[in-house]
Amino acid sequence: MVLIARVMDLDVGKRDDLLGELVIDAADLARSGQMKSFPLSRNGKPEKGQIVMSAKMIPFASLFPTNTAATTGVAVSRVALKDQCLVLTVHSATGLRKAEWGGRNDVYVQCYRPPPTKDIVAGKKLPGPDKKTVLPEGTTTYPFAFQLRNDAPGSAEIPAGDRAYVRYDLYSCASFANWRDPSIRRTISVIPNRPTPKFELLSPVEHTTPLSPIYGCSCCGMKCCKEVGNVSTSLRLERRAYAPGEKVEVGGKVVNDTKKDIPISIVLRQYVVLSSSGRSTTSSRSDFILSRGVVSAGGELDASSLSPCIMPHVFPSFSGGVEGPISRSFYPCLKWTYSIEVRAGSDKKMFATAIHSRIPILVSTAPPFAEAVEKARSMRNDAVTIDNPWQIFDFAVHGPEPSDTTPKITGDEDAGRVMPASGIGFVTTTDYSEDRGRLGPEPRYQPVVNTFDPPSPSAPAAYSTANTVALPGEQPSGGISSLFLSLDDSYDKRKAVGEWVRDNPESALKLTPDDVSSILSKVTFSLDQASVAGEIAAGFERSGNLTCAHIASAMRTCKYSSSDVAKAMAPFASDPQNKGAVLDLLDYSFEKDDVAKYFRK
Repeated sequence: MVLIARVMDLDVGKRDDLLGELVIDAADLARSGQMKSFPLSRNGKPEKGQIVMSAKMIPFASLFPTNTAATTGVAVSRVALKDQCLVLTVHSATGLRKAEWGGRNDVYVQCYRPPPTKDIVAGKKLPGPDKKTVLPEGTTTYPFAFQLRNDAPGSAEIPAGDRAYVRYDLYSCASFANWRDPSIRRTISVIPNRPTPKFELLSPVEHTTPLSPIYGCSCCGMKCCKEVGNVSTSLRLERRAYAPGEKVEVGGKVVNDTKKDIPISIVLRQYVVLSSSGRSTTSSRSDFILSRGVVSAGGELDASSLSPCIMPHVFPSFSGGVEGPISRSFYPCLKWTYSIEVRAGSDKKMFATAIHSRIPILVSTAPPFAEAVEKARSMRNDAVTIDNPWQIFDFAVHGPEPSDTTPKITGDEDAGRVMPASGIGFVTTTDYSEDRGRLGPEPRYQPVVNTFDPPSPSAPAAYSTANTVALPGEQPSGGISSLFLSLDDSYDKRKAVGEWVRDNPESALKLTPDDVSSILSKVTFSLDQASVAGEIAAGFERSGNLTCAHIASAMRTCKYSSSDVAKAMAPFASDPQNKGAVLDLLDYSFEKDDVAKYFRK
């Protein structure tokens, strides 16, 4: 199984650049069970960089099952008749030569069999792929699936410049002899399940600004108009973490010791920082007005009269997605956070001053459990001082580990609802059109946010712990037999399991290792198995009932996706000291090391 692999740089509008190439024996690589590093060459001469790959052989039917609901109506290529499929994994490609003058390489790897009519000659350029392949008449469909990381950042479009976004695209291209290759790109939305708050953010907090003077005009630090009078503000929140769409109960007081009526507002402020590889940064701020009011001259106003406010459909807080040492090639290029403030003073004059009471908050991906809020209040977390809005990330969960304060959001069955993002209209991206390869607009993309606790009485019910914890004596609405029926009839296995877990929390908590195995045996498309395993694990969250025995049983059933299944379930294991039983089921040493990182310490 001699193959040629090419490391390429994607270029829009012209031929892609060759960064390096190599010849591998895929059969030997698969038999070794190891990750191996290969040097690159170009035009028969040594080239900068190296590529690390591994390989394994699995039955083709496990990737593309036939005669199941997963493939009903799908025309599978005739290659599906083959018995075995090579899965070649590229772990890294590093030290590559620079192919872009004004930016970074857009790297991808292509792999193909050497054309039978051409020989591989040492010191010569490797032959390219066969360019005379005849495509069959009609439509050929290639089913595919891939797993997102548990801590994948959510899609976001931030109003701070044309590059302040987190965007996911699916791109398809048929490479022909000329540059006008038919291609298509579609932007998709990824709903995040992080960050979530730690207990420190769930207790009440208050901030007070004492009587301070305000001015009719202040420019460049100079008070150009005489003092209007003194104003004091205080702001009180029941917690420092809210999900989009939640109600925000605001308390506090505004004292107006002036002779004029003073407008006040409750504001959600978004702070954005963009960083370059050279460590230069730029910052931006955006305000979302939650409520407005007026304090009469010489009077006071209770801030609770402006409550409740509704958390806008903003993108959850994002710390940059980078942990560990920051380097020139590994750094948080974009991050944003929030605060809520009560603002007293003129909001019409450009240079008028105002008095603020400000509390940094975390916009989380899900609302907290009611019992988590009660527990936090008993822990006296009000002693935690957070003055800097960026400090809020020190008290949030960012990784794949389970959250003790909120449910794990895995889909639209988790009591949220998807809404257009506040302050962001349609986003238009550009790509080669499907028909002629000309640069043209893609169908407009609408950024969305998962929201909770909708304000409208006619809207779906808000998320509550009743959706995940059955009341004492309450009987579950359906046992595991009802799940098997839904799996037999459902195309979307992940959603079917997710809905059953949410609707039958008591049954989900009692699943045995054999039950887990039986559920996953219904998922014949192996690339779906990890996401289904993640739904099962989410049903055990906070219960301590999921053990390494459950994970091992799932892995035995999902032999050809065992490492992905293990990574989806390992963070929820209540007995990480028994992880050896899980790791022993993995064939490759690098998979053992990778999966071991997902267990709690």
